[in-house]
Amino acid sequence: MKKHVIAATTLSTLLLAMANAQAATPTAELKVIGELTVPACTVAAADDGVYDFGRLSATMVKPAATTALTPMTKTWTITCDAETYLNFAPVDNRAASVSTVATTNFGMGMVNGTGKIGYYTAQMANATVDGVASELFTSASSTFTPAATADITTGLRSGWATPTANTQKSGKVFVSDIIVSPVLASSATMNGAITDDTNLDGSMTLSFAYGI
Repeated sequence: MKKHVIAATTLSTLLLAMANAQAATPTAELKVIGELTVPACTVAAADDGVYDFGRLSATMVKPAATTALTPMTKTWTITCDAETYLNFAPVDNRAASVSTVATTNFGMGMVNGTGKIGYYTAQMANATVDGVASELFTSASSTFTPAATADITTGLRSGWATPTANTQKSGKVFVSDIIVSPVLASSATMNGAITDDTNLDGSMTLSFAYGI
């Protein structure tokens, strides 16, 4: 009798173990990984962003009218190590020398004491993001209308946009021409004729902001 009890107990234990083995199901782990990072961007422009209009004859300056110089275009490329939105605000380092005050006019320096040499404008055009054509914008807020060109404007931000209103375009490589158009003031505004060599002295700082 004892042998039958032991055998029955052994069989019961074996069946229970098999039932537990059959109840076990395979498992796998799903992971979501990545890294939130602050992009690092580098800015490159032809001639280090210097727009050199060369030697200009003082006879171009008119007694009572302004003289527009031929615009100059340079291509700017901003490369970031992570996908981001990108825009910038200008700071006129020669603001006190603007001969005709407007938010799109930037100073070109002083002459003859308090005389003002003139002003220049700067416009973005022919923009791309990651090699694809892009719209542009200039705005004081997140509300804007995309356009093919954007006038760089004191107090406003300019940047790259999608064709959809109020939507910036993200990417890693941002390219745009910046067209600089100088205007010489009249000799009256310059406080007299130019009698000594005088340098055009425009200087603008572009303060970039980026992030998703």
